[in-house]
Amino acid sequence: MVIVGAGPVGVRALREVRRCRPEQPVILYGDERHDPYNRVQLSGLLSGEHKLHELALATDVLADEDQYIEFRRCRVSAIDPGSHTITDARGHRQAYGSLILATGSRPFVPAIAGAGLPGVYTFRDMADAERLAARRVQSKHTVVLGAGLLGIEAAHGMLRHHTRVTLVDHNPHPMFRQLDPAAGGILAGQIEEAGIELLLGTSIRMLIGTGKVEGVVLRDGTELACDTVIVATGIRPNTDLAVQAGLAYGRGITVNPAMQTSAPDIYAVGECCEVAGEVFGLVAPGLEQAGIAARNIARNPPPASYHQRQQATSLKVAGLPVFSMGVADPPLSMHTVTWREGGSYRRLSLVAGHIVSINAVGDWPQLSALREMARKRQWVSPWQLWRFRKTGELLAEEAAGDIASWPASAIVCNCNAVCAGDLRAAISAGAATPAVLTARTLAGSGCGSCKPLLQEMLGSTAPVEPGKGWRTLAGLATPALLVALVALVLSLPYPQTVQLDWDWGDLWRNDLFKQVSGFTILGLSAVSVLFSLRKRMRWLRRLGDFAWWRIAHVLLTALALLALAVHTGFRMGSQLNFALSLTFVALLVAGGVLAAGIAFEHRLAPAQARRLRSVGLWSHVLLSWPLPALLAAHILKTYYF
Repeated sequence: MVIVGAGPVGVRALREVRRCRPEQPVILYGDERHDPYNRVQLSGLLSGEHKLHELALATDVLADEDQYIEFRRCRVSAIDPGSHTITDARGHRQAYGSLILATGSRPFVPAIAGAGLPGVYTFRDMADAERLAARRVQSKHTVVLGAGLLGIEAAHGMLRHHTRVTLVDHNPHPMFRQLDPAAGGILAGQIEEAGIELLLGTSIRMLIGTGKVEGVVLRDGTELACDTVIVATGIRPNTDLAVQAGLAYGRGITVNPAMQTSAPDIYAVGECCEVAGEVFGLVAPGLEQAGIAARNIARNPPPASYHQRQQATSLKVAGLPVFSMGVADPPLSMHTVTWREGGSYRRLSLVAGHIVSINAVGDWPQLSALREMARKRQWVSPWQLWRFRKTGELLAEEAAGDIASWPASAIVCNCNAVCAGDLRAAISAGAATPAVLTARTLAGSGCGSCKPLLQEMLGSTAPVEPGKGWRTLAGLATPALLVALVALVLSLPYPQTVQLDWDWGDLWRNDLFKQVSGFTILGLSAVSVLFSLRKRMRWLRRLGDFAWWRIAHVLLTALALLALAVHTGFRMGSQLNFALSLTFVALLVAGGVLAAGIAFEHRLAPAQARRLRSVGLWSHVLLSWPLPALLAAHILKTYYF
């Protein structure tokens, strides 16, 4: 068997062949000087979020000791279906029994005057990433044409050395084909906050310069001086080999649902192929098609076929998780419900009570379960829609279910369409850590939002990375939690004798001391609330890591607990005073449970850690609601009487 193309889809085909036929000889051709790598993560490599070794795709299957697999770094230049041979760029002819074409796509560069000038780049493969990384050091102003995923990621990557970056797109908001206007508006705000200038509703008419790019002219005649232009305006399938071989083609290489081309022993998968008139610009369909082709070549019953699904996009764009399934902007004929809080946005569109379209910006743990509901056409009840409008969650926590109970077909990784069955098979084959599971299935290699699910699926055998500053958080939260629990049942005693140098009972009797300690509690609590706003106000997110803001919040709360001891000696009082004291101390207990759970979650089972977080968070939130009214009544009562 010969596989042409060593990208994620070609490597998936190789893995599936090995799984179906462990002793099947396979030759994998790749036309780059690098070992197979994950192209999806190239933007992370450019921005510095990933190291080169983290992109490796096939280290295990291309091991030197494997006698059945050979990897050739050489471009295939011709196919002869009649003689069942291919010819590579070195002139070597190789016979095949079955051939899989996973040749991918190439960047589309529109016919813009000046597009051939030096200083114009595309962003598609490792060579492009290397050229842009080298150019970024010298560039003063980079203009990126196209605000789709690749354009946004290229713009984000070019910011690394404080280069001025401008993103141009003719649509009214970024990722126009995937997001509705509300979601696109949030993404646009995130892009601008990252320091990228955004020019929407316009396009580049021409590039200008003498011997190199010196600027661009926009559609309205505006000139922008720049020294670098990146074109990210889409892709075109690589069909050259198929055309040369006389295979049927349209926009891509034409295949049937079994992924066979017009030559029965030649298969095509991924971005190079066309199924029922549709071509694909995402990796997830290609991964599924690779598995189908491999199973059909191995003749594993029953015959496998590709059925077009509603395409879903799950990505992390400029650090912001984005999910899209179905139509980007639903028509009025669909029943659409939305939820928005701060920088998070969620939208469900339904037809006859069934989910047909989803948009989301920000983390949403229930997305995999919702996608499974859409696939199975499960009915959504009015009660669930009411919950969604109020809380942003369609399912109760217990209804979302533990991942161990998910069916094999349930999608776990939305970026790469990796289902629970694929992950269980990889675990059974020896994948014992999240890193190995990602390398073998690509799950978690996109936006990363499914990594907790991978951890949960692996169970207690997989090491969990502790959170940033967890020791500091634990050192503050644990004693504060213990003191708060003691305060619920015990109080500090008054002195039993007058023969003291200092009567600490004055702290609880003297009006001046009481006012100082009381307003200290009020001030510390108010400042700690301001610290918690960091998660809700986007402009504050640039000011330090959230983990250290959380630690500061816990520290201020612990100081407020000490001030409470000075103010009341942990005596609860009666009536309104009792309600205020009990609510305040219970709030501190809930916060302590939440902080301790976050600090020690790497030592807990994932499901247990998630439940502890949820209980602590909601208890903390609910107990904080009555506190302002009780505090205001306490202060008013004290000064009035």
